Amino acid sequence: MNNFKFASKLRIFAIISFAIIVLGMALGTVFHFIGGGFFGYGGEYSGYKSVTVSYVYAEFGEAADVKEICEAEFGKAGIKSFVSTEADNGTSNEITYKFSQKTDDGKLKGAVEGINASLQAAAAEDTVSQSRASFGTECAVLGGGQALSRAAIAVAVIIAVQVLYSLIRYKLSAMCAALIIQLHNAGLFAAVLALCRIPVTSSVMTFAVIGSLVTALCLTVLFENIKRARKDADNAKLSAGELCDLCARRTFKTNLVFCAFLAVAAILVFVFTAISSLSLTVILSASLCALVAFAVSFYGSVIFAPAVYALFGKLSGKTAEPSQKKG
Repeated sequence: MNNFKFASKLRIFAIISFAIIVLGMALGTVFHFIGGGFFGYGGEYSGYKSVTVSYVYAEFGEAADVKEICEAEFGKAGIKSFVSTEADNGTSNEITYKFSQKTDDGKLKGAVEGINASLQAAAAEDTVSQSRASFGTECAVLGGGQALSRAAIAVAVIIAVQVLYSLIRYKLSAMCAALIIQLHNAGLFAAVLALCRIPVTSSVMTFAVIGSLVTALCLTVLFENIKRARKDADNAKLSAGELCDLCARRTFKTNLVFCAFLAVAAILVFVFTAISSLSLTVILSASLCALVAFAVSFYGSVIFAPAVYALFGKLSGKTAEPSQKKG
């Protein structure tokens, strides 16, 4: 990165960001109408329908026997579950089949009646089967809208504070660059989540807030370095682009290590959580959201920001013309 010129790559960075955001928004819109949601919502925010089958070992010694009955009835009804889970309490077992919200209730209830009839037929003569199947509907967690609104308020406050601080300490060019980068990172974060279909739960709100904080800190490091470099007499003849390139290269490793440390720390926290809960699915959504949040923050505030700041610096006309010829 010793000779990389960030300021001259503004058009390339803008095209990359624009393409990702447009593709993410377009794909999210398509899935909103045909795939159940703009984002790939996790179980916390996406409701589902379920068929729960409880059976006792006295009647069925193997889960495979019950699964065979259930799957046969689902096949007759023309429906298919997207996931199934099992629970064992020592004397009985429970299998839960989950279906999308769009699955027809009549077909599910018909399948439940068929399963109960098959369970009864498999029981001993002159006895009532203790194994039963039941149909239910699970709604998304209440309060999701509050989490979204509060996270949005927190992000707005962070952006407002940074914009005002940048205006007071680093002047108008830094304020405009900070606002543009914060909005850019927020849009890019949402677009990548929609584009990659990462399971979205309440953790995404947390990382949206943390991402805006990381962006603010990385930008402050860059702006502070530019402010000090501008006071150096050796840099008096540097143009806005050259000054930004110089300071971006100086702060690149610091911001890279900072973002990488946060990403690794977040993943380790969720890995240890998964170990304690004996479930790998616990870390999937949060870990991926953490990686996306910190990757977007790094790209926006460390790679894209110097080019944006240089643009506003040129518009302000406070810096010298380029001291070197393009080669």
